[in-house]
Amino acid sequence: MQSRVFSTMAFVLIGVMIAVGGLSVLPVRAEDLTAICYGGSFEEGWLKSVVKRFEEKYPGDKVNLVTRLTMQAAAKMRAQKDNVEIDVFTMDVVGTAQAEAEGLYAPLTEEKVPNMKNLLPLFKEASKGHPWLLFQWVPEVLWYNTEKFKTPPRSWKVMFDPKYFGRISFPDISTSHGVWMLNMASRIHGGNEQNMDPGFEAIKQVREGIHSFWTIHGQIQQLFAQGEVWLTSDTTDRCAHIMKQGVPVNWTIPEEGAYFATSTMGIAKGTKHLDLAYRYINFVLDAQTQALNAKYIYMVPVVKGAPVESSLIEKRYVPSPDTVGKLLDLDWPVVAKERPKWVDRWRREIAVK
Repeated sequence: MQSRVFSTMAFVLIGVMIAVGGLSVLPVRAEDLTAICYGGSFEEGWLKSVVKRFEEKYPGDKVNLVTRLTMQAAAKMRAQKDNVEIDVFTMDVVGTAQAEAEGLYAPLTEEKVPNMKNLLPLFKEASKGHPWLLFQWVPEVLWYNTEKFKTPPRSWKVMFDPKYFGRISFPDISTSHGVWMLNMASRIHGGNEQNMDPGFEAIKQVREGIHSFWTIHGQIQQLFAQGEVWLTSDTTDRCAHIMKQGVPVNWTIPEEGAYFATSTMGIAKGTKHLDLAYRYINFVLDAQTQALNAKYIYMVPVVKGAPVESSLIEKRYVPSPDTVGKLLDLDWPVVAKERPKWVDRWRREIAVK
């Protein structure tokens, strides 16, 4: 740490000395921001739509990305609460709810993040009163192999059909997607967030026929590309990337509906780069940035004046705006409270054959 301070001071002094001599001033880095980002294809798109453009607009600043899935990010936010290393956190709501309950966020206001006023009503209302905001959304849908299913499956119950044993992959409970899938399993078998017995029992009944429990997006994408798996639950944006590569896969929202997969962004309480963190989040909510996120990452914008290219919707890379009306949401305070019990039960009853 000491050597870095000395090197930064030297860099600044050299810039000043050259300026005094009448030469061009060397660029002096103002601050470094460290931000969580989802990995894989998401990170690739985020570098184009956000990081590169942010650093061009604010040439003194640099954004360092750290890739984490939601529950990994929540654990890191908890572990660093007394010595913040990561400034801005991106998480699905299942992790966000836990972090908020533990008081790990710095506050967000329109004064500090002016583009918050441009949030569409649904997302402004959902973010109200929280120290985080929703910055994008997609639905958590049913993926299916288009060569094996000539028409899209109509019900989530296809995930429990013995006819497809050996070709079904479930997201693991360690992921946000596993939480959504467990809740959907419970929902279609008569349960809810406060009564998960039907979901656990349904999965246990087909446990021997489940090909795998995936933990990272690249894993399930590869299984589909290889033709080993025909059915799973994941988001539309991740499906779009392998659709674009020619993998015979598509997504559908079954008759029971699908869950709203929203992503949140917030600032770690105790960050040493608070103003830079506000500036970064404000940039993420810029209409042009949001439109580019749809183009590169296939995430749906949450602000006014950020239209999605029609071709992206036609190719089913991005869901149409009317998809919102078909989506379900969870009682996240209940999920935050109950999830540790679900994880423990999953490990005891499902993870072990």
